[in-house]
Amino acid sequence: MLVYKQVYTAFLHNEKQMALKSPRIAPLNLDDLTDEQITVLGDRNDPRCELNFFKVMIQHPDLLKNYTPFAMQLGRTPTLPFRDKEILILRTLTLCQEEYELAHHHLIARQAAGLTDDEFEAARSGKGLDAADQVLARTAEELVGNQCISDETWAALAERYSQGQLIELVFMVANYTLLSMVNNSLGIQPEHNVEETWKPTDK
Repeated sequence: MLVYKQVYTAFLHNEKQMALKSPRIAPLNLDDLTDEQITVLGDRNDPRCELNFFKVMIQHPDLLKNYTPFAMQLGRTPTLPFRDKEILILRTLTLCQEEYELAHHHLIARQAAGLTDDEFEAARSGKGLDAADQVLARTAEELVGNQCISDETWAALAERYSQGQLIELVFMVANYTLLSMVNNSLGIQPEHNVEETWKPTDK
């Protein structure tokens, strides 16, 4: 009961637990992977083997195998413009106080979506954006905060996006909220050489 009261009080006051600085589930070394785990990743030379996310998640191979196609579709072949996708993601990750994905999207937003340094910071904060981008930031805020897009925001989105894209942007925010829960709770840490690691946008 005490734990419940502490959690409920934190929720009422919008308090957030700080990101973990060490993993709760340690990433596996490549040499320690079983044949089943290697099969899920493809092979030992797959560049995803460099990523701490996969080194942790491969400890539940069935879950990773089923989750990966969904995540890859959103990451590699979205119907949303890459720039719009990144604004949604950056605002979502910042609201969720997520650090692992943010370290990767710090690069993806610039290299694949063409965001400037100022645009990157504006997308994270939700301030200083033009009207169209502000709608995207507000979309992330409403989904993370209320789990529903308001009528006003939906109407603004519907002027710009197809029905399929409207569905996708909800899934985009949902996926990165999910990843925030996973990475924050498991303590998945950014790689030391994050600039050199594989990204979903790589050819």
